[in-house]
Amino acid sequence: MVKQRWTALSGIVFVVLMLAGAFFVIDVPAPDASTQEIAGYLADSENHTRNIVGAYLWVLGGLAFLGFVAGLRAVLRRAEGDPGTLSSLVFGAGVVFTAVWSVSAVALAAVAYSVGLGDAPVSDPDLVRVLPQLGSLLLLLGGGFAGIVLVLATSVLIFRTSVLQRWVAWFGILVAIALVFPVTYMNILPLVAWVLLASIALLMRHDETATAAARESRYDAPNAPVTTQR
Repeated sequence: MVKQRWTALSGIVFVVLMLAGAFFVIDVPAPDASTQEIAGYLADSENHTRNIVGAYLWVLGGLAFLGFVAGLRAVLRRAEGDPGTLSSLVFGAGVVFTAVWSVSAVALAAVAYSVGLGDAPVSDPDLVRVLPQLGSLLLLLGGGFAGIVLVLATSVLIFRTSVLQRWVAWFGILVAIALVFPVTYMNILPLVAWVLLASIALLMRHDETATAAARESRYDAPNAPVTTQR
């Protein structure tokens, strides 16, 4: 039961760090930004610091997400039984998502790190335009499709075993459909919302399990065998 709580808390930490990090790491020039705007960005040390801080928050968030999927796999595995194919698929997809998420953060903050901390003489505006787009594409395609596998496998197990509330499974199906169409960067937000709701569902399951265990303990106590000492 304690592990379930830590799993849920890991998911919530991931959501918080993702949203906080996004506020900083995606503060980069748009792909169609003018040369003057890009020159201003390259000279803005505060903007570079924000990008680097955001990237670190994202990597830390990725580690929290890894803890979330590891705990989620344990919950699903107990409900699924042998051979545990779907629960293993959930964990594998989570590992892929974490890796892609971290690489995406690096790509988004690469220019800021090179200029702000490495004193690199970056002057090519196309580099500033392309690298953040590479990070976004990695997240939307690599991370998005890994997220689809994760939520669909979890949803199937919920429908089969009722290990979590069925509304988590139905919402997961909607999220999987949304992730098929990565039109904009913010399209990854449905997966983040699913992690938050799944974390809440795990907390609710933890409380229900604890309440049931307490009731069973109170019921068994009066019926416990009485021993006498001679």
